[in-house]
Amino acid sequence: MFREKETLVDEARKSKKLPNVIWAIVLALIFMYGGSIIGGIGIAPIFLGLGKISYFRLNPELLYLLITLISFAFISLLVFFRVTKIEKRKLSSIGFHKNNAFKKYALGFIIGLVMMGIVVSILFLLGCVTVEKQPNQPVGISAILPVLIVLIGWIIQGGTEEVVTRGWLMNVLGARYNIALGLIISSTLFGLLHLGNPNVNYIAIINIILVGLFYGLYVIKTNDLWAVCGMHSAWNFAQGNLFGFEVSGLNVEVGSLFDFNLIGKDFISGGSFGPEAGLGATIVLLAGIVIIYVLDNKGKFSNI
Repeated sequence: MFREKETLVDEARKSKKLPNVIWAIVLALIFMYGGSIIGGIGIAPIFLGLGKISYFRLNPELLYLLITLISFAFISLLVFFRVTKIEKRKLSSIGFHKNNAFKKYALGFIIGLVMMGIVVSILFLLGCVTVEKQPNQPVGISAILPVLIVLIGWIIQGGTEEVVTRGWLMNVLGARYNIALGLIISSTLFGLLHLGNPNVNYIAIINIILVGLFYGLYVIKTNDLWAVCGMHSAWNFAQGNLFGFEVSGLNVEVGSLFDFNLIGKDFISGGSFGPEAGLGATIVLLAGIVIIYVLDNKGKFSNI
């Protein structure tokens, strides 16, 4: 099933510090919450600088969302510090190999867009999607600039969560114990981290855990982190700024190419949490996991 060449778990075994399961989870939480606090302080000069630009003064919601998403970079910096200075490893050991990095990221981004597009298509066929007739944000051509601006933030935010969970946590646990345990714990923690989000429900948490399993399996099979960084960013970006939904319960109305609403039963559509809290997303994610195993059995990942 797995390649004979050195895997990310093999590279993690070279670490000078391999935490046990409890300390690894604690460290992951420190990365997330400690990095957020540091980011809130460190991002201030950028916030003040962008705030002097008239476009952002006229669009404070866009500036706030962009700054919030960019601040996630400080979380990644904490992980990078841990990996390079304490564990004495290269960043490539968490999945950032230089070979075909852009190609891998682009492929992942396209997969993320397609997956969310299929989710929305399923919901549309089930009658769970309507068009917003009185949008509170720029829509269509007028939204292109804010959509492109906020995309920068989603690239940083999505990539950061993958660095913590799939790049670091999953592989250090895989190195100390086994990769199955690393996959399960990293995916479960990823889901539980969303418990405090607005309008969260049990299907949302299950689906986010499934997202973690899908991304984790992809990393295991490809031995690379670039693609899932692209998938994660595209998944969030598509929800919020291509289709106009909430993203994990958060309102991101700063501009969208389309502005749709979710109607019907929440357990199907996702309701006010967004489509990733509905059965439409469950179907797509389960199908994605099955596809990974089918492709792996056919040896397709050896060419990725």
